[in-house]
Amino acid sequence: MGEDVGVARPSSASLAAVSVARELQQPGSGRGGLGFFQSLSVVVVEMFFSEAGARPRTWEASPSEHRKWVEVFKACDEDNKGYLSREDFKVAVVMLFGYKPSKIEADSIMSSVNPNTSGILLEEFLSIVRKKKEVQLHRNEIRHIFTAFDRHYRGYLTLEDFKKAFRQVAPKLSERTVLDVFREVDQDSDGLVSFKDFEYAMNYGQNEA
Repeated sequence: MGEDVGVARPSSASLAAVSVARELQQPGSGRGGLGFFQSLSVVVVEMFFSEAGARPRTWEASPSEHRKWVEVFKACDEDNKGYLSREDFKVAVVMLFGYKPSKIEADSIMSSVNPNTSGILLEEFLSIVRKKKEVQLHRNEIRHIFTAFDRHYRGYLTLEDFKKAFRQVAPKLSERTVLDVFREVDQDSDGLVSFKDFEYAMNYGQNEA
């Protein structure tokens, strides 16, 4: 999905984006010129939460969660050093999230901490955990939305699933536009949209918003 440098040639994605933007700008649509994947993200989020009845408030850690994070930090801080080493951090992630961080993740975290310290300080740890929790919750939200599309619980979405969803929340979109949306999300062009395809499109849309 990268952009070519040089002579601009309209891709199927850009053509679909133009089509979506034009149709969303029609009178009564209530939307402006949104980008292609942003449009997709907005539509599916609206679909899910209109059915759920309410949109969730911005997530914030509860006092009990915050206390738990502090307790885990202290439990993993061997010898009361005041910071977590690389191995301490791995143990903390296992305790809070149930998995052992990969070498790549651990390297990324350790390279981002204050270079003037010997490890991860408490405030840095709390910030890292908060971000990881937000990512986890966002992925769960996408999973719920995917399930709302997948009414037959097949584990994948068909073009017909997309048509039904868009007819419900964006009836002004033409079938041609919905087809363009489906083709863009169906990354391997097998006629089916997996959760991986769907998650990529949703995250791309959120990043563009």
